[in-house]
Amino acid sequence: MARHPKKKGDEKPDVDDNTKDNPVGSPGPGQTEESKIKGGLDKLFWLRVGMGVLAGSLSAIIGSNQAESSRVGLGFGIMIILFIVSYVIAKSMKIPILPTDKKKLITTGYGSYFLMFIFCWILVNTLIHPEVGIATVR
Repeated sequence: MARHPKKKGDEKPDVDDNTKDNPVGSPGPGQTEESKIKGGLDKLFWLRVGMGVLAGSLSAIIGSNQAESSRVGLGFGIMIILFIVSYVIAKSMKIPILPTDKKKLITTGYGSYFLMFIFCWILVNTLIHPEVGIATVR
């Protein structure tokens, strides 16, 4: 008698039992060191994205009262200060990174940080100054 290849007794569960109890990113008893590092770096990435939004918004709001020549310097100054703050927060998160990978605290999410900064700076500045439009340029 031949067995059917997809008989119920032969099937293996697709889901690990630990994934039901522990959501992704939270350290649990069954997680490896690599998954703890990945979870910490994911949190750092999203922290940097949020800080980029905050830096861009603050730059546009504070810069709206400044002269046009000083807005750029003020905006990039705020961006650098908040990036340093995000690095200090990353150090306090105590992500278990190997000593050879210490650059990861700086390089994780810096591109997204910069792009979100620029995007939010332009967006908030446009929302603050709606009177400047294409008719003004002509």
